[in-house]
Amino acid sequence: MAEVCLTPRAYCKIILHAAKYPHCAVNGLLLCDKASKKDAKNKSLVIVDAVPLFHVCLHLSPMAEVALTQVDSLAGHQGMRLAGYYTANETLDDMSIEKPATKIADKIAETYSSAMLVVVDNRRLSLTMEDAALKVMHSVEGKWKVMDPEEYSVERECMDTTAVLLHGHADRGLIDFDNHLDDISNDWTNPHINKAIDSILQQIRNMK
Repeated sequence: MAEVCLTPRAYCKIILHAAKYPHCAVNGLLLCDKASKKDAKNKSLVIVDAVPLFHVCLHLSPMAEVALTQVDSLAGHQGMRLAGYYTANETLDDMSIEKPATKIADKIAETYSSAMLVVVDNRRLSLTMEDAALKVMHSVEGKWKVMDPEEYSVERECMDTTAVLLHGHADRGLIDFDNHLDDISNDWTNPHINKAIDSILQQIRNMK
């Protein structure tokens, strides 16, 4: 069993965020069930959701603190917890991790040792989503190390669901925290995207 598994809801939101702002770097948070703990008894950490944060000033500390606090609070009330951080860089070939990004990931890892750091591989983004366009890292002795692809799982239905959403231009309707700050009526929990993902996923499963 893979050490880390991303659900379609988490994977789709990460890719939709990167697709909505191809000219910008983006970032966001990863959530797992509150009871989830990667240990000897439960060897798989399941990332159940992703929260898109910023596409303008990714590491503006006051706004990042506000976002972290709000997401952590709501996640707690819904039986989830912060489990990691994702980012997509501005340029196609850039897979680097900026220091401010690792600071946010480090902060999450302080309270959750199994925390993940995920980087979107922009070179693998396409309307057909043939590959899992992610590089996944975990914290080892305080440093972020790239995981072997065999150590994490992104099921085929994640890519298939994302492809359907991209063809339908669902990325245009994704709300991140920047959008929420512009207009607080914009819901960064993206219930409409969640509903679309669930619907497409059910159709895919029914066809099997």
